[in-house]
Amino acid sequence: MNSSTSKRDYFFDNAKFILIGLVVLTHAITPLTYDQTFSKALYLLMFAFHMPLFFFISGFFAKNATARKEWLKPIQRLLVPYLIFQVIYTFYYYDMQGDPLEFHLLEPHWSLWFLVTLFAFYFLVHLFKFTPYMLIPAVLLGIGVGFANADTLINLSRVAVFFPFFLAGFYVKRCHLNFIYYRGMKLAAVLLFLLAFLGFYLYAFDIPRNLFFGDETYQMLGFETWEGSLYRMLAYVLSAALSICFLILVPKQKIIISEYAQNTLYVYLLHGFIFRYLRETSFYEGMDTVFEVLLLMIGTAAFTYFLSTPLVKTIAQPAVEPFAFFRKRRR
Repeated sequence: MNSSTSKRDYFFDNAKFILIGLVVLTHAITPLTYDQTFSKALYLLMFAFHMPLFFFISGFFAKNATARKEWLKPIQRLLVPYLIFQVIYTFYYYDMQGDPLEFHLLEPHWSLWFLVTLFAFYFLVHLFKFTPYMLIPAVLLGIGVGFANADTLINLSRVAVFFPFFLAGFYVKRCHLNFIYYRGMKLAAVLLFLLAFLGFYLYAFDIPRNLFFGDETYQMLGFETWEGSLYRMLAYVLSAALSICFLILVPKQKIIISEYAQNTLYVYLLHGFIFRYLRETSFYEGMDTVFEVLLLMIGTAAFTYFLSTPLVKTIAQPAVEPFAFFRKRRR
């Protein structure tokens, strides 16, 4: 989730930091989504676009690495941290939940699926990089994977479902996004977000919570086969529309959060420990009002900020970015 350019684009920095905050928030409110309509609607709204948009931004910044056929960097930045935290989480679950101390390096623990999926994209994109029209078979692959159980050890289902967003980012140029600054777009974006939230609120418990996860077959989601493919197409359209709305609302100038956006990987990898722990405690008991959810949102924002600070980076860098850490030590 880190990127650098010769001239910093604070628009994408701001987008990444806000998105990682939404990722943390979805995990924070997950225990509340089973019986609270507001939390379930908020959860579905955020899941509809935050991971697709993260993959889109990752694809946008993958152009140079793909052109230079950099095979080593994805291994250093994605695969190695994944393996490290896969081992750490194994010990964590063993200690906290009493899970068997078994190491399954090809079965990602919880949120670690993002790293292994993104790692796969850096290699898969070479089969689709010849023309933007390759988005069509990529989307068809994402729809088609729901017909069969492709969620194997290496998470093929999520790879297929989310790859179109990465590929779209790969083909999009910065100038293609100029339309988001047109007059009236912010109002339209706010209205669409409100409309989407209202729809999710009214049908919160009729919509499968895993609809936007990409890791289950249509049958597992409770759909008839062809009905499921229709829902996935609708999910693609909704994810794309809400992603555009989000980008419209993101500030493009440097603001207070911009300098912390380079540390989103730290937030992603570290936040899970506290929320997994809280689920094993009585923290969520009695939390049943919208006001309490809003307080949780404020606390989540503060926690996201803390995990992105230089202090946390200094402490956690050996595990999150081991190669960068050892290069710095050598210097």
